[in-house]
Formats: sequence, C-alpha cells, structure tokens
Amino acid sequence: MDEVIQHEKGGVMQMEISEERLIESLIDEYEVQVTKLVYLYVKDWPAAQDITQEVFIKAFHALHQFNHKSSYKTWIYRIAINLCKDYKRSAYFRKNTIVNTFHTILKKGTSITPEQELITNEDNDSVASHVYSLPLKYREVILLYYYEELTTGEIGDMLGINPSTVRTRLDRGREKLKKTMGGRIPNE
Repeated sequence: MDEVIQHEKGGVMQMEISEERLIESLIDEYEVQVTKLVYLYVKDWPAAQDITQEVFIKAFHALHQFNHKSSYKTWIYRIAINLCKDYKRSAYFRKNTIVNTFHTILKKGTSITPEQELITNEDNDSVASHVYSLPLKYREVILLYYYEELTTGEIGDMLGINPSTVRTRLDRGREKLKKTMGGRIPNE
C-alpha cells in the first residue's frame, strides 16, 4: 500500500497519509501517555500494556470512522477509557481482584519489619490512594485533569459529558478528597 495518497481537491493537489502511517505516528506520539492513563484506571502494569495495545488496534480499525470533531488525542483517550471500563467489568478482572485480595490477607499473617510497615502506612496515606478511593466519576476527571493535564472541554468530549459537568465533578471530587484526607490537600 502506498505510504502517501495524493488526490486533487478544488484544483489543489493534497496529500493524505495512509492509515498505517497515521496509526504509527499516533502510537509514537501517545503510547506512553495512554499506558499511564490506563494504568491509573486498572492499577496493573501488564494489564495496562495489554489494554494499550488493544487501544491502538481498535483505533486502527476505526480510523475510517474518525470524524475530526475532536483531536486524535481525545479520541484515543476515549477508546482507552472505554476499554478500561470494559476490563474492570470483566470476569477476569473481578476474579484477579479477589485472588489478589486473598493473597494480601495471607501475607499480612507473615512477619513484617518496622520499615516495611512504615512504608506501607505511608503508601496508604498518599494522595494517590485517596484519589483511587473516590467513586469512578470523580476519580476519572481528577486523573484526566491533574495527571493528564487535559482541559475540561477535552475531558467532556472523551467522556461524552458537558464541560460544566466536568467542572462540577472536579469540585465535588476535590471536596471528597479534602474530607478523606482530613482537610489537607497538598499544593492547594
């Protein structure tokens, strides 16, 4: 297949990048960001890598459906978020979550050094653990806004909600964080 397709539009010769070339450039540009985003949702690095691959495969197959109403970034992020939600609803995820919880409970019975206990306590008290404890609708807007640095408009496009709803969820999410963290939010 040709890498570049030429066609005439309005008497001017224009060039289109082939779908293969376009998806390669999208992978180069967004793979790391998408993997991090997916990891924030699923909290499992191997699963995040697998889902990221799935994101770009799905994007490749749906390139002809892309309508240019949003940027490629928001379109790819939307695919990623939807695949994360599908993954978290899957029987595989639910089974692994139960197994991992069971293993964690069993490990607590073993002796832990004071240093390990301190590190565990600090980890449990981190901002990230508080963000992860939020309901999904607040957690996802906070992650996308603060960690991915997307605008409320971009987040709204991705999630299919109004930007004012995004701002409301951000405000409510921050309030819930304040409560769970005892009124202290770093860098506020």
